[in-house]
Amino acid sequence: MKCKRVLAMAVTAVMTCSLLAGCGSSTAGAGGSEPAGNTGDGTKQSAAADTGSGEKINLKFYIWSDEENYISKVVEQYNAQSDSVHVEMLSIANDSYDDKLKVMMAAGDEADIVDIRGLAQVTQYRETGSLLDLTDLVKNSELDISKYGAMWDSSYPDGQIFALPTRTTCWMLFYNPDLLEEAGVKMPEQLTWTEYAQMAKKLTKGDGPDKQWGGYWVDWHTQFIATQQGVYVNADDVSAVQESLEMLNQLYNVDKTHMSLGEMKATDTQYLADFENKRAALMPQGEWMINMLLNDTSAGKTDVNWEIAPMPIPDGVEPGTTWGQFQFAGITSTTKHPGESFDFLKYLCGPEGAAIYASTGMVHAYTDEGAEAAYKEAVGKDSVSVIFNAKKVQESPASSNFDQILNIYKENSELYLLGEKTIEETMDNFLKQREELMKQ
Repeated sequence: MKCKRVLAMAVTAVMTCSLLAGCGSSTAGAGGSEPAGNTGDGTKQSAAADTGSGEKINLKFYIWSDEENYISKVVEQYNAQSDSVHVEMLSIANDSYDDKLKVMMAAGDEADIVDIRGLAQVTQYRETGSLLDLTDLVKNSELDISKYGAMWDSSYPDGQIFALPTRTTCWMLFYNPDLLEEAGVKMPEQLTWTEYAQMAKKLTKGDGPDKQWGGYWVDWHTQFIATQQGVYVNADDVSAVQESLEMLNQLYNVDKTHMSLGEMKATDTQYLADFENKRAALMPQGEWMINMLLNDTSAGKTDVNWEIAPMPIPDGVEPGTTWGQFQFAGITSTTKHPGESFDFLKYLCGPEGAAIYASTGMVHAYTDEGAEAAYKEAVGKDSVSVIFNAKKVQESPASSNFDQILNIYKENSELYLLGEKTIEETMDNFLKQREELMKQ
């Protein structure tokens, strides 16, 4: 009950300004829109309290720019209620964040808290000693880590905690019910990938500027069928990875129901704009798109009708199965204020942060009945229950070299999807290059 009261108070405080202050959408990556006026170069986004007296401890918190919309609100509220600590939020452009963070962490710069994109990066920074071990701090706190759900258990198999989840991503199927109705197509409770491909054919029509794509798939996660079965690109048996690529090739290049990868690259097309302009009926995408749609709707940029359904599944996989990952925040091992940093981390990663995220249409990693209700109220669509009922598989495992293997896979898979290599050549080259990496 305590958590629910906190959630209700926080949502009341931020609901109005969060939903109506749309900041324009961006398609530069997965996670929301980049607010106007952000320089993205490490500019201070200091969010409130007056530190002129010098009495408050100042904590430096680095984030990537796509996260400003919602994290700034958490920082503002924390600073307003803290008598002893002021959090200074510093934003770095999305595309350069990871590289700059590596440099900062290696140099031991004066960062106290850092935004971390995924589990693989947490594992890397843990191995280099760049992150503070939070295990005892978490155990001795009131934070209920069970609210992070099933993915939490696979995040730290050895029980040692080095970062806490902020957001949780969740892939689902966005669709335009008006376009489905026009085509006489009904959305079932659960599609298989074969059924999805058939539906996309029925929804594809027209040519040129009047073209309506049955579906639209941005090539961010092309090994989807494998992931839904808990198979990753570092597995011994990658037949499910090959199956994923063959399905995507069918959609792109055989059925031609989805804009091809070649056309996406040649035209620099914007997936959100195509969906909002009703040029795509189906779109597998992450929950961040909800925030972008809400912002653009409130700004008068679109009136698109949209709903969500569970992600299609391979045959034999449990209904509702999809993929996602935590995004994390951690405390640097060089901070001079570990206690104060952890106090803010609890706020960001606990019920208070969850309420504020929900009010902006973002899904927080900390989920209870109150957070789910707040999110549904903010979004205004019952279909978002799909997010909370999803059976999520980790998008990437806790492996320090996984990102390197994934990059090798992406380079080879792109050549196949562009029609420059056969599937046999693609998988053979990938496995050879992966083996060479593993020998290093």
